[in-house]
Amino acid sequence: MMGAYRRALEIPGAWQFSSTGLVARLPIAMVGLGILLLVKGETGSFAFAGLLSASFQLPAAFGAILTSRWIDRVGQARLLPWLAGGNALLLIAFVVTVQAGLPLPVQALVVAAAGACQPAIGSMVRARWAHAASDGSRRQSAFALESVIDELVFTVGPALTTFLAVKWALPAPIILGAAIGLIGGVTLAAQRSTQPPRAAQRPPEVQTSGRGALFQPGVALVVVVAIGIGAVFGAYEVSVVAFSDQRDAPGVSGLILSLWALGSMVGGLWFGARSWSIPLGRQMVVLPAIVVVALIPPLIAPSLPFLAVVTAIGGASVAPMLIAAFSITERLVPSAQLTEGLTWTNSGLATGFALGTATAGIVVQSYGTTAGFAVATCGGLLATLIGAVAQPTFARHVRPIDVMRLAAPWNDDPLPGPHPGGVIDDAP
Repeated sequence: MMGAYRRALEIPGAWQFSSTGLVARLPIAMVGLGILLLVKGETGSFAFAGLLSASFQLPAAFGAILTSRWIDRVGQARLLPWLAGGNALLLIAFVVTVQAGLPLPVQALVVAAAGACQPAIGSMVRARWAHAASDGSRRQSAFALESVIDELVFTVGPALTTFLAVKWALPAPIILGAAIGLIGGVTLAAQRSTQPPRAAQRPPEVQTSGRGALFQPGVALVVVVAIGIGAVFGAYEVSVVAFSDQRDAPGVSGLILSLWALGSMVGGLWFGARSWSIPLGRQMVVLPAIVVVALIPPLIAPSLPFLAVVTAIGGASVAPMLIAAFSITERLVPSAQLTEGLTWTNSGLATGFALGTATAGIVVQSYGTTAGFAVATCGGLLATLIGAVAQPTFARHVRPIDVMRLAAPWNDDPLPGPHPGGVIDDAP
C-alpha cells in the first residue's frame, strides 16, 4: 500500500514541498479551535465563541477564492509571503482585542481580516504536485497522500491546541499558530523550482474562456455537498468541546478531536491506496450517507470514553468522503480552472464549518450538547440529499480519469482533497 506514496515522493523536490506544507498548514488545525477556547474562556459563552470562530472561517473561505485567482496570475513566490505575514499579524491583533475586552464587532472585524489573509497552503502544495507529477497514477497517489497529511495535521493540532490553552495560556495556540504559519509560508514560497507556472506562462490551449469555475456543470452541486460536510465538522467540534466542558474535563476535547482526525487518516490511507469500481458520482451519495450513520452514536453518548471510541470509529468515514468531493471537482472543471474549482469546493467546506460552528454554539448554549450533535447530523443529511439530486448531472459531466490534465489544481485546508489512489471506473 505504501509503495504508491513512496513513488510519488521520489519526484524531485516533492518531499521538500510536501513536508513544508505539512508544517505550514498546522495552524489551520489550531487557530479555529484556539479561537473557540480563547473566547469561551474569556467570556464564558459558547455562542460568542461560535460566532467569532465563524467570523474567521467565512472570510477564510471566500478570501481563498480571490487569492486562488490572484496566485494563478502572479505565482506563489510573489504573494504567499504577504498572505502569511498579514495573517500572522492580524491573529496576534485579534488576541489583543479579546484580552483587552474590546467590543465584539471590533473583535469580529479583526479576526475576519485574519481569515481573509489565511494562506491556502494545502491548495498550493497540491498545485505543485499536479505540476510535478506527469503521470496520472503518481498524481492520484500524491493527492491521497496530501489527504492523509491533512488528517495528520488535524490529529496533532487539536491536542496541541488544548494542551497549550489549558496548561499554559489561552492565547498560546493562536500565537504559536501565527508564528508557524509565517515561517512555513515563507519557506514554501522560497521553493521556486517546484511552483506551478503563472497563468501567463501556460500554453494557449489551457487558457479559459472567462466563465468562472463555479458555473461549470455540477460544480455548484459539489459545493453545496461540501457545505453540508463542513457543517458536520464545525458542529461536531463545538459539541465535543461543550461535552467535555460539562464534565469538567476541557482538556479532553482536543484528544477526542484528534481521535476523529486519526480515524480519518486511517480511513484515507485505506481508501486512497485502492481501486474502486463504484462510479465517482455515486460515491457522492454513498460516502455522505456513511458519515450520517457514523454520527448517530454521539447523539446518545453517556460518557467521555464512549464519545472518544465512537469518534475514532466514525472518523474513518471522513477522509474518503472528502477525497471523493475533491476528486469529482477535479473532473468537472477545465484544466486551467482547477485552482479556482478546487478552492470553491474547499470554500464550501469552510463555509459549512463556519455555519456549523455558529449554529451549534447557539444551539448548545440553549439546548445542550445532544442538540449540537444533531446539528452535525443534519449537515450530513444535507450532503447526502444533494448528492442524490446531483446524480444525473454527475453522470453527464464527470470526465474520464484518463483525460490529460495540462494545468495545476489546488485545494485548500483545513480538509483533505483530491483523488483516491487507485483508478476509478466511472461507468454509470
